[in-house]
Amino acid sequence: MILFLLIGNLLHANGQRISRRDTLIEKLQYSQLQDSTFIISRDTLIFLLDTVNESSLESNSNNGSKFYNSLKRGAGKRKFTKELYNLFFVSPDKLNPTDTIKTERSEVAFLQYQGKTIRNISIRVLEPFGPTLYDTTQIAHTWLETTGNKLHNTSRRNHLRKLLRLSEGDAVDPYNLADNERLIRELSYVKDAYFRVIPVLGSQTLVDLQLWVKDQFSWGANMKVGSLSSTEFEIYSRNLYGLGHEFSNSFEFDSDKDQKYGYTGRYKIRNIRKSYIDATFTYQNTYEKAVVQVDLDRSFATYNTKYAGGFTLSQTMRSDEIQKDDPIINEIPLDFNYGNIWFGRSYKIKSRNKFARRKLYITGRISGREFFERPEVGPALNQSFHNNIHYLTSISLSQIQYYKSNLIYNFGRTEDIPYGSLAQLTMGYEDREYSHRRYLGFDFQKAAYLSKSRTYFFNRVALGGYFNSQKFEQGVLLGQTKFFSRIRNLGPLRLRNFADLQYTLGIRRFPDEFISLLTDTGIRGFSKEDVIGTQKLVLNLETVAFTPYTLGGFRFAFYTFADMGFIGSNKKNILKEKFYYGVGFGIRLNNENLVFKTIQLRLAFYPKAPSDFNRFEYRISGEERPKFNNFRVTQPEVVPFE
Repeated sequence: MILFLLIGNLLHANGQRISRRDTLIEKLQYSQLQDSTFIISRDTLIFLLDTVNESSLESNSNNGSKFYNSLKRGAGKRKFTKELYNLFFVSPDKLNPTDTIKTERSEVAFLQYQGKTIRNISIRVLEPFGPTLYDTTQIAHTWLETTGNKLHNTSRRNHLRKLLRLSEGDAVDPYNLADNERLIRELSYVKDAYFRVIPVLGSQTLVDLQLWVKDQFSWGANMKVGSLSSTEFEIYSRNLYGLGHEFSNSFEFDSDKDQKYGYTGRYKIRNIRKSYIDATFTYQNTYEKAVVQVDLDRSFATYNTKYAGGFTLSQTMRSDEIQKDDPIINEIPLDFNYGNIWFGRSYKIKSRNKFARRKLYITGRISGREFFERPEVGPALNQSFHNNIHYLTSISLSQIQYYKSNLIYNFGRTEDIPYGSLAQLTMGYEDREYSHRRYLGFDFQKAAYLSKSRTYFFNRVALGGYFNSQKFEQGVLLGQTKFFSRIRNLGPLRLRNFADLQYTLGIRRFPDEFISLLTDTGIRGFSKEDVIGTQKLVLNLETVAFTPYTLGGFRFAFYTFADMGFIGSNKKNILKEKFYYGVGFGIRLNNENLVFKTIQLRLAFYPKAPSDFNRFEYRISGEERPKFNNFRVTQPEVVPFE
């Protein structure tokens, strides 16, 4: 019966029988093997993965259809408005499903094929505009979409194949397969990706793999207008030549500065000669600073990765800070060189739980900074600017797995949610200009997804500091809890709640070290740099309403927030220190087909703020998407004071 319906649908497709026939037969074959589902309409066949909830898709489509049908009827009365409608609006039945991906372990879909041999690996890459992983029969309709596909650097299949940590002839490892699928999804120029496992007819031991990849339009631009006299414009490509090379160029102008023009360039090469080593070259010359830097990095990307390491060498001139978001207050331009090298080895640990993937990591690091221009220093003067060499080593025990879901930090694409734990002990020695001291730090992180309530919790406790002649100094205690709720339906909207509670305590920090409530680690939109301390408690609350509506390919999400924080010295109870808070709401727009940052419009009100601070704030900006705290082991680090 299904076969007759498919043939009828083929005959009805206007002039596209041949191209759709191969796709339908392929999907029919896969549906018989995977219990997948077809939705057949008048001229479209939508392929739903076995992780898709059909009722949610149908409900979501119906909720948004009235809105679009009324617009379409009005626009269709005239040719001009009809063309505008086709250019800017996409009806719900052509969108990726909203909130339809079940939250499940990443490896579950592959467990039934464990141990079978991979005969062949094929890769299919879909253009940014038109076909989707849910419906490959869609095509680009508007002039903008077809032009965008022509300008786009399509990911080369050979490049994607070299990124995989598996090959033909390997036995199917569900965990490794899920890791490889996740690694492709994490690429900055890929919208989504998944593996299909297809048993070979007539064989009980062989399977074929198909990797389906949905590209994002590789070119992007960003503009920041600080005032009438200052502007920053950036243009970049995340997938140059289709090889995953990244090239960004940022141009700055500020008529109020001595150096009015500035430039920052960055070039990244992925997977040099299939070594899984990435190289990044950076050049910056602005009124803030001048930097030349080279980075090499190989990460513990999958469960089967044994070795990782990295190398950094840089020279910085005319900078007012040692590193980004530096807690050190300084008014004298700094000139310094920095070098860093690290290496690590991992070891698998057996577990009775078949879903648990435990590993032991041993890592070591050497880093140093040498100043040429700095404030006056002495044994007890401006200690943050002393020349130094760090020797650190860490022993880490990690257990990490992933769930797949959506509508968390993105607007519909598949998201990999890490859960598990990480316990890390870091020890080291610092050779300073006027002294020597030892370092000891401990960091424990744990995350869990509660399947019954469908909520996610992340917790972290860390303590670290230096011992100088048996005296503990420059220490920090850090505690954090993050949470996001299940998705809830409100008509066509999908609501999710977020919370982040973080406490930081500085212990015997240097006199010139402070933390603040600035946007990145405190109250969003709060820009009072003189509200500082050595202890703070911050709570960030947010509710996001994802919508099914689009405009020009951009999806909408509305959000409200409330941020509050205590900050002061470490001499008394944090709840008795100065208290500030801000509330507000905004809109986020994102096009998952583009590498553009999320466009954010925000209006905020600060009832409790310093007397010289503007109580109302509005901002239009491009924001990077938030990322999950994962349990990947990297180079040894001291516990951050932020």
